[in-house]
Amino acid sequence: MIEELDNSNKIFPNKIPIFPLSGVVMFPNTYLPLNIFETRYINMFNHALTSEHKLIGMVQPFSEQTKKGQIKLYDIGCAGRIIKFEETEDNRFLITLKGISRFNLISDKTNTHNFKIAEVNWNKFHEDLKQTNNHSSHETLKGILKKYFHLKKIKVDMSIIDKCNDYNLADQLTMICPLTSEEKQMLLETHSLTKRNQLLLSIIEISNRELDTSDVIKH
Repeated sequence: MIEELDNSNKIFPNKIPIFPLSGVVMFPNTYLPLNIFETRYINMFNHALTSEHKLIGMVQPFSEQTKKGQIKLYDIGCAGRIIKFEETEDNRFLITLKGISRFNLISDKTNTHNFKIAEVNWNKFHEDLKQTNNHSSHETLKGILKKYFHLKKIKVDMSIIDKCNDYNLADQLTMICPLTSEEKQMLLETHSLTKRNQLLLSIIEISNRELDTSDVIKH
């Protein structure tokens, strides 16, 4: 069974394999490299690769489990299409997903191959399929990032960030910055790119103030 997504002639399945991974989010029009080595996720990869759409849904689990000891997943994730893969000599797969669209998670079930298949709905994220111009300036964001990495004592080649596509810089930074799982999920669930840029800016500014205060207390 498939459902049609708005009027853009994009058709996506309403059931996709999902990869629950804490601290990892993906956004539309970004690229996520994955190292697949567990048997169940190799099965998941093979399932997705042989499907029509080649989609894998990335979704974060909550830190706590349910009363029955099961993993509880967030309601919103993002699906990516397999665009590249390589098998290593030690039977791992190095794959790259291109983010396509976020989705609402309706339900999930572990199948006989021990990976999860989820029922999803795409309707709230029509705009993910349309790359619209973002006129926000990222100079302020890049400036506070330099301070953020300095305070975190993280060595970063800022020239790489300078080369990032300004269109969705906030999304790319959310994926690579050492934010909490909750902060990453909050950004993922923020609909517009402009608002995600503003939210990321606020999160990093708050972190910088806290790190500055902590550094003053130590001295």
